[in-house]
Amino acid sequence: MKDVLTIIMAGGEGKRLMPLTRDRSKPAVPFGGIYRLIDIPLSNCINSQLYKILVFPQYKSQSMVDHLEEGWNIFSADLGHYLRIAAPQQRMGKEWYRGTADCVRQNLYLVERERPRYVLILGGDHVYKMDYMAFREYHEKNDADVSVALLEVDRSQASEFGIAEVDNHFRIVAWEEKPLEPKPIPDDPERSLASMGIYLFRTDLLLDLLNKTDHD
Repeated sequence: MKDVLTIIMAGGEGKRLMPLTRDRSKPAVPFGGIYRLIDIPLSNCINSQLYKILVFPQYKSQSMVDHLEEGWNIFSADLGHYLRIAAPQQRMGKEWYRGTADCVRQNLYLVERERPRYVLILGGDHVYKMDYMAFREYHEKNDADVSVALLEVDRSQASEFGIAEVDNHFRIVAWEEKPLEPKPIPDDPERSLASMGIYLFRTDLLLDLLNKTDHD
């Protein structure tokens, strides 16, 4: 996994978690006592042998930055490992981040400097356990340019998520954001596939897409 660069999106405002997010971003919300939500994807990374990690904060991030600096100083520079917090810098104009794609686009120089084979993009405020190494193996087995982690949800709740329409081989053929009529799984008309906000990109493709277009 040395050829994978992980990006953790940690700028969530978290309006639905008020008042927990009144003074902090959503990834900094306490979880399980001394931990924060961002500790969960970070732990998944370490358990998946991913040691090159960029964290992109934005909204009320100081408590999260303090937590990361105090609790995650375990990376060895001699081995090429790092956890770097990249604050918004307005390097490509005067606007702050306008979404996930724009956040990555404004920080592409960090990806270009590392030149990994793959870029793994994660949310910093999700609670789950996942082996990203198995995700990468699935990505390579299917010779994919982009792989998206999806979760089965009841169609009655699917309108709250980004929904992927897939063929019988689980290749994504269409995508809808919070659709009124979510597409079902091919062999299960009562369930749909919702995005988990976990993406694995072939780096050359990611750079090509984000250098070409202004994305929201």
